[in-house]
Amino acid sequence: MKKSFPKHKLEFGQVIPLVVLMMFAIIAMVALILDGGTIMSNRRTAQAAADAGALAGAKQLCLGNPSRAISDGKYYAELNGAATPVADPTISGGMIHVITSVTQPSFFAGIFGVSTLPAGASADAGCYGPAGKAVLPLSWICKGPNAGELPFDPNMDCEIQTLSWDNLLLPLVKGDVSSVEIDDLTYTLDSKYPHSITTPVVNAGVTEYLPPKEIYIVIDTDKVCIEDSHPPYPTGAIVCDLDGDGKKEIQTSGDRGWLYLTADTNNITKWITDVPPFTLRTHIWLSGKSGGDVNVFNKLISYNYVGERVLIPVYNTFCEGDPSVEGSPCMVEAHDPLYWDLEPAGGDIFDEMRSTNDNYHVITFDAFYISCVSTKGDCPGANYARSIDPDLGEIPTMEGFFLTDVGLSADYAQNCSVNLGNCIVSLSK
Repeated sequence: MKKSFPKHKLEFGQVIPLVVLMMFAIIAMVALILDGGTIMSNRRTAQAAADAGALAGAKQLCLGNPSRAISDGKYYAELNGAATPVADPTISGGMIHVITSVTQPSFFAGIFGVSTLPAGASADAGCYGPAGKAVLPLSWICKGPNAGELPFDPNMDCEIQTLSWDNLLLPLVKGDVSSVEIDDLTYTLDSKYPHSITTPVVNAGVTEYLPPKEIYIVIDTDKVCIEDSHPPYPTGAIVCDLDGDGKKEIQTSGDRGWLYLTADTNNITKWITDVPPFTLRTHIWLSGKSGGDVNVFNKLISYNYVGERVLIPVYNTFCEGDPSVEGSPCMVEAHDPLYWDLEPAGGDIFDEMRSTNDNYHVITFDAFYISCVSTKGDCPGANYARSIDPDLGEIPTMEGFFLTDVGLSADYAQNCSVNLGNCIVSLSK
């Protein structure tokens, strides 16, 4: 006699394989969420550590310290969560390359024989020059403090008077505002010269629109600073004696000449018409060309430099001869600790000097805004100077303002190793 079983009894236990499969799926999902999330978190930590190390190292490249760049790059990568030990960063082409890794124990992946969850990342960073019209080949001197005073402080910019780019000049030249009030002075755009700034000054009840006291005027073969002829000077008048010691620092801060920025550039105007790649380096000796050159002024006009920000080489010593000769008095003056307290990393650079007798020891490149250029001296500052001293005559003129708060983007084709605040530290990838 055959026994028959109800159909539903034959289905007992069939849910067990489904439960097992679902358990595997759940475990896999949990493993993916926990271990996958851990890997992603490790990857973010590794990338943040690599970025921090690269930026710290690039900052030292700006200071001319490649060995310190490597040690700082490693230290800050570890400080920001990278596994210890981190491989030493490498330097190539003016950039520092940092590789990091972060490893944590796995959660469920150990079931499949994976005990750790490593993640790696890399970052490159460099010290770059700012994008823009690059370097103007004008020689500009930085006077050291008087004897007995403290050595040169790079944060003081050689006593150069400056205007803020972000907070003053940029809003004015963009037309966002009609005037800016800073330290009880009013700055406005000149009604005739679209890139020049004026300061309304009231004298004997009459309002005069004078160039701000921060203006610098280069008139062909000379640097001019004309103080108001009747002291006490009205607020906003041009003041040449910055520290009250009886010397006109502004007038002595210019030089009658232009610089050859490399040894293989035959024509100074090349640096205006077709700026080649250029590495900004401190403690570099560059050769100069004495006297004026009206061609430079013409090129500045035709290539639309008016209204642009540029970098101007600033030197602290002029040498009539070859400073690289052993025992040269020029080298003693260039690094006199009484005034400068500057120690070049790796020594001075002489490979860009030309075969001339006029050589300049460049210590920084300062940002400058060109407000006016004229081959006949038709600029606000020059006109004001002639109103006090008519003997100046109508001669080629460039004028403008040294800048602070300059938000320039990095030019990745232009390396930079100047340690006085002009270089831009940036990740390159």
